[in-house]
Amino acid sequence: MTKHLILSAAALGLLAACGTNPPRPSQESCNLATHSQLVGQNYGAIDLTPGLTHRIISPGQAVTMDFNPNRLNLHVDDKGWIQQVTCG
Repeated sequence: MTKHLILSAAALGLLAACGTNPPRPSQESCNLATHSQLVGQNYGAIDLTPGLTHRIISPGQAVTMDFNPNRLNLHVDDKGWIQQVTCG
């Protein structure tokens, strides 16, 4: 009986640990509608709003998984052409 209680407590602890990541907000705050017009342009030729939190993501580049709804992500190809714009 004690063995079953220990296993049950361990299982509940593991399940509780799975729920520690807060859900990501469903609305983006990086003004994606405005910045989507950047797709197809070269990153070196654009002017972003001063103070805008952004990052340039190249093909195969490792990026952190921290979610920031105010951060603009510019996904570029090998030559700096913007392929996709996302928030996060």
